[in-house]
Amino acid sequence: METDQKIKLSRDESLFVRGPLSRFRDFNFAIKVFFNFIKAFRKMHFIGPCVTVFGSARFTADSDHYKSAEKIGAALSKIGFTVMTGGGPGIMEAANKGAFEAEGNSWDVILFYLLIKNRIPI
Repeated sequence: METDQKIKLSRDESLFVRGPLSRFRDFNFAIKVFFNFIKAFRKMHFIGPCVTVFGSARFTADSDHYKSAEKIGAALSKIGFTVMTGGGPGIMEAANKGAFEAEGNSWDVILFYLLIKNRIPI
């Protein structure tokens, strides 16, 4: 049983399948990306030595991996590192929690696009 459904892409999704842009638009897009990188690097310059922690969002606070990530986050901040994560739950939350409880620095790097797409207030 086959159905002939038409799928309508959102405006954001259609950007990826609309084909090549004019050279001016491509150049303008590249310049915007470049300036966003520069802005991010200038902000991150003042973080200092940093360790990025990635991990599964599926571990809960009672798991051994979560507890280990908390200890690692605390140990890293005690020796002077900033803990940087993706800001999600699970392992990333545990590393941030460990750094916070050890009175160290922790940064969450969240993609702005995902906040808007999921309608999360900023």
